[in-house]
Amino acid sequence: MLAVNASVNFYMFHGGTSFGFTAGSNLGSTFQACPTSYDYDAPLTEAGDPTPKYYAIRETIGKFFPLPPGPVPQPAPKMKLPPIALKRVMSIWDYIDKVNNSVFSVYPLSFEKLFHPFGFVLYKVTVPFQPTDPALLTVKDIADRAHIYVNKVLQGVLSRELKIESLPIQVLKSQEIEILVENQGRVCAGNINDQKGIFQNVTLGSQTLLNWTMIPISLASTSIQQIESLGGQATESNSISVPAFYSGEFTIPNSSQVLDTFLKLDGWHKGVAFLNEFNLGRYWPIMGPQITLYAPSILFRKSPASNNITLLELENSPCHNNDTCTVEFMDTPTVNGDTPQY
Repeated sequence: MLAVNASVNFYMFHGGTSFGFTAGSNLGSTFQACPTSYDYDAPLTEAGDPTPKYYAIRETIGKFFPLPPGPVPQPAPKMKLPPIALKRVMSIWDYIDKVNNSVFSVYPLSFEKLFHPFGFVLYKVTVPFQPTDPALLTVKDIADRAHIYVNKVLQGVLSRELKIESLPIQVLKSQEIEILVENQGRVCAGNINDQKGIFQNVTLGSQTLLNWTMIPISLASTSIQQIESLGGQATESNSISVPAFYSGEFTIPNSSQVLDTFLKLDGWHKGVAFLNEFNLGRYWPIMGPQITLYAPSILFRKSPASNNITLLELENSPCHNNDTCTVEFMDTPTVNGDTPQY
């Protein structure tokens, strides 16, 4: 192609990062959520560093066209920090009580009808009859992933990706079913009709559940700042009860230059990470392939100012003791880890 002066398109030439809730999803034979990193095995990483692929491309182009003079910039140095201790600040249930922005409807409403495009919505309903034991809870076309609770006790998970729409649960009359639904990213291609949340009838056994309370969960920077402010009062450092917010404060050593780095979450399972109220994105290291989250230097505060790291952990925390209730910033990324599901 180059010999005949044909044009070549690179996708992607520079890897990117889908900060916040901007990571999308793919929809072929099944739904697949994209990771936060859009590194894509690109010639330049999401941190802007050249890779072996970059040098191979440069060498190939150099056989047909003159290359710019001068050396290729080397990978920029990265920052590594000591482990940062986190403490459990509050459960998501306590946070929802403080939010106080409930919406009521006979039938469940989608994220779109709730004007809540990203993140999470909690759906709640009281069971008005005595169901069988167990009773089959069915949520057709769930979008995209839902943790099912009865009186705030986890029963299981529904998943669009795994095509799991039903779950046998034990629930009594007058108990409450809570469904925490996560938008895992809108489909990147095709028609614009990728609704999120619950938009079909929910049944328990053969009966349709009516009269729903829905609570859009704001994770805006102001909300995270309020959670961080409670971090200094937190004493539950060894609490593993989830879903919950965990937060920790740290200062970059005076001798350290503030550089790009990568957040590593050993022992944490699935959630969202915030650095100084900035949403670094979703993490799910137990599913891979992304293990670390890219954290640009511009997000950090120089010493003597303090920094905050906050997690919303949905499934499991390593906080059975203080030594493991930590996160780290590393100087090397891991975006091609194991994927046990595939």
